[in-house]
Amino acid sequence: MGNEKAKARLRLSHPLQRSTPHGKRRRPFDGVRHSRNRAFGLKLICHIGTPKTASTLIQNSFDANPHWLADRGIAYGKLLAPDPNHITLFFACASKLHDFARDYGIRSMDELRAFRTKLKDRMLWHIDQVNDFAHTMVMSSENLTGNMYHPDEIARLKEMLAPHFEDIKIVVYVRRQDDAILSMYGEYMRRGFSAARFRDFVDVCLGPRSPTSYLYYRGQLSKWIEVWGRENIIVRRFAPGAFINGDILSDFMAIVQGSREPDMDGFEISTDDNRGLSAPALEFLRQLQPHVPFIKDGQPNEQRTLLTPYISLLPTKPRPVMDQALADHIMRRFGPANAWLKETFFPDLEGPFFPERPARPEQGNLGQISTQEFADLTGNLLSKIGIVKK
Repeated sequence: MGNEKAKARLRLSHPLQRSTPHGKRRRPFDGVRHSRNRAFGLKLICHIGTPKTASTLIQNSFDANPHWLADRGIAYGKLLAPDPNHITLFFACASKLHDFARDYGIRSMDELRAFRTKLKDRMLWHIDQVNDFAHTMVMSSENLTGNMYHPDEIARLKEMLAPHFEDIKIVVYVRRQDDAILSMYGEYMRRGFSAARFRDFVDVCLGPRSPTSYLYYRGQLSKWIEVWGRENIIVRRFAPGAFINGDILSDFMAIVQGSREPDMDGFEISTDDNRGLSAPALEFLRQLQPHVPFIKDGQPNEQRTLLTPYISLLPTKPRPVMDQALADHIMRRFGPANAWLKETFFPDLEGPFFPERPARPEQGNLGQISTQEFADLTGNLLSKIGIVKK
């Protein structure tokens, strides 16, 4: 029997194409809604980030293990996106057209409204295709907290999901704000969003038009509680000491499986984890940004898009480090938000909500790059780019 199962697994390229108990092959997605009310009894774990809390690792690892998950009654699919981030949920629920959506061919509000219908049909198709013994579906996108701020958008997400699942839990990981801002600065440099120096970026993040407003956890999560209810929000601290088994994948799998001893036997961990770049690489990219920005002439810059996968291969060490005074300044600003988190979700937790960190140096290493490092990084980048003669 074991060998027969193994052979069947090899014959079928994807769990959503597996035969039903009666031998019927699953149908491909044809853009038409097919619903058989399969979702009743199906639970949804909706992971919403926050940004820079290993969301890419979670998404890519779940995407890399379709058969492993299917054998355990868990489904994780793609929702009209080329990668495992279910960012299309954000596009569909957003009140306005986001720049990221243009990469998916959505260029007007009329196209956005049509896309919402198409995404709902795809979701229902996905639900219809899961194995009959499946009990849990997982969706994941950090953009649901990183880019979705208004209660109406969160309510639109609930309207989209709630009719199709018996139970929905919203899972969010929260990270120390000094670490999170430093990590987001690295993302801004990697993507070419800004040429700001780190201290200026911090000032913007702490200002009224912050690109990291989700780090004010009380303001952000209060909106989710208002729409979904406190009982449906699961908050986890993004810290190795707080993770089950000391790692983020085991911790998240424990939530999905509903067990403090998650089954991880044979689960393959993705090596594509969007790890941050080195301090010299960030300064190199900061100086490169004015020449190849993310936005050019009001539109996403195709040249930058083509460069992004090569930029992601730049060195990761030495790691970026901010100075102690700046870290203390950031954490003081978010003190009330973190106190609210502890009171609301971890009332029995002893000590501060986020564990104390070892002392940082008096001087950080951001904004520094030698001539040799600049030359090495330039050569590193150019060596990976294919030059085509016209």
